[in-house]
Amino acid sequence: MVPDKDRDEPGDGERQAREGATEREQSIYGHTDTYYTVPKLNQGVPPDPAIIRGLSAVEVTLGVVLFALIVIGVMYQVIGRYIPALAWVGAGELALLSMVAMTFITTGYLVGRNGHIVLEVFDQLLAGKKLFVVLRVISAVVMVITSLALVYEAFVKIEAEWGRASAAMHVPLGVLYIFAFIGFLSAAVHSGFKIPYAHRPERKLDISEMEG
Repeated sequence: MVPDKDRDEPGDGERQAREGATEREQSIYGHTDTYYTVPKLNQGVPPDPAIIRGLSAVEVTLGVVLFALIVIGVMYQVIGRYIPALAWVGAGELALLSMVAMTFITTGYLVGRNGHIVLEVFDQLLAGKKLFVVLRVISAVVMVITSLALVYEAFVKIEAEWGRASAAMHVPLGVLYIFAFIGFLSAAVHSGFKIPYAHRPERKLDISEMEG
């Protein structure tokens, strides 16, 4: 049996935690969450549906591949400046086309996590109210309509630009609009899934949380 006196006394770990909490309360600096203190940015946010998780995985994978092509193209340009024999005129074009394709293909992923540019005019005023849910539904509907309009434009441009080729690699420019078609269609899907879940916490992509 452990005496009550010994059982009630806090251990060294608990005592240090209390002392640390007291020091923080007395600090003149406010509490700040960073990527290191709160590594899970979206704690408490319900998981996405399986179709959204699968779509996001494909978009991230393609985005990583295209980003790698950007780095390869740029670095090959640098090497070509120092070793002219290895210079390739298509290196810069590879990096440029990959950058445009990556911008398009990651559109849906960014839209699904509020990584796109938005104007939050009424968000703070309506936060915590039922009208805030209505605002989120309206925003999602607007994004769906806008994304579908861009899907149609991308579809038209695929055929219109297929006959034109890039100068160095001779890649049909219509290929870029295939990435645009997929990206904006994904944005419409991501926005559409936001409508029935407008009442729950929203998943966010906050790059500032990853700053050192």
